Amino acid sequence: MQFPNHLKVGMIFSNTFYNESRGNETAYTGIDVQLLKLLAEKLNFQYTIHIVKDGYGKVNENGSWIGLAGALGRGELDISTVYCPLLEERTQVIDYSMPYYTVERTFATAIPKPLPRYYVLVMPFQVQVWVAFLVSVLLVPNVLQQALFRKQSLVGYFINLISCKKMPDKIENSLSFRIFNGSWLLSDTIMRFTYTTVILSFLTVTPRPTGVRNVHDLAVAIEKGNFKYIELKGSANAEFMIQNDSPDIRKIGLAVIRNNWFEVLDFGQEIEDNKAIFGSRLLFTILHGKPPFAKVSVAEDGFGIWSTGVMVKKNFCCMQRLDTMILRINSAGLYQKFIDDESFKRQFYANTNRPFDDGVKKLGLDSFSGIFFLLIILHVASLIIFTMERFYYQRKKRAMR
Repeated sequence: MQFPNHLKVGMIFSNTFYNESRGNETAYTGIDVQLLKLLAEKLNFQYTIHIVKDGYGKVNENGSWIGLAGALGRGELDISTVYCPLLEERTQVIDYSMPYYTVERTFATAIPKPLPRYYVLVMPFQVQVWVAFLVSVLLVPNVLQQALFRKQSLVGYFINLISCKKMPDKIENSLSFRIFNGSWLLSDTIMRFTYTTVILSFLTVTPRPTGVRNVHDLAVAIEKGNFKYIELKGSANAEFMIQNDSPDIRKIGLAVIRNNWFEVLDFGQEIEDNKAIFGSRLLFTILHGKPPFAKVSVAEDGFGIWSTGVMVKKNFCCMQRLDTMILRINSAGLYQKFIDDESFKRQFYANTNRPFDDGVKKLGLDSFSGIFFLLIILHVASLIIFTMERFYYQRKKRAMR
């Protein structure tokens, strides 16, 4: 059957379909329009865009469908290339083409603020490595010395261990003690060189906390009262979440409903601290870019993944030809290219007025301020301890007289 020469296409204003000014004229643009233009070119049809204002489609109180799905179901429209999830309940009134992409519902947070610069001192090693290093450098040498080179009772062993009593000269001059001491000095030197080599690399990186990276982290943060998760006003996603099998997702959904965390979201604006907002991964990619240049932190996982397909009216004449063209678009990766181009265009305009960065910077005083501050504190502490020791030994010397 020949593909229709003209189609009535339904669209909804969103971040994937919007008006763009071009001189004195305005034109529809976005990835929804790019997909429509490609289909029109390859299937050889003309189209007229009709704007729908009642949303993607849901059942009204009287049982009738409204929105985009309702217009397609009543035959007022023929087709729609809007980016929205393929939902089973809508198949009562419309049909879908084969899927061409996915809708992953996830959340985004503000990028965590930088940590104080002195955190750089402990960043090169994990906590377990630091514990092992401190034990091996501070505790093990004295323990082994007292155990291997001094003949003593158990009580005397602990007394000498706590008081860090010096070894007799005869033991310190022995070959076995020198080998033991030399091996400790060698391992200590290797650790020092390893640390000083790595610390220079970490000085060039701004230290940041991990933040809320996944659904589990968000559920824990909400339970502690440190975070809130904002859903789009009018969305039924919270009801879906409380019926989910995951206990973390259920906790988040219950918190949203209990605290009425619903707002009219502007996905392009900066996100406040200690707040996570609902959205699709594609939407955050288009509006805020991809890591490492993204302006928000998008979660590693999400609340669910749905397929998305072209919405058509029931008994559409040429579903097979439409599915074939969708398959070719998928195979060529064209829809992903539309997404990447749209994201690049938006980020290019957003970053046009940013100051130029030559990419090479010298380490300034601000990079070492935290380290110098910590060094001063340690020097002051050492001076206090030294003064206390001098006072203690002078007092002890007077008492002996």
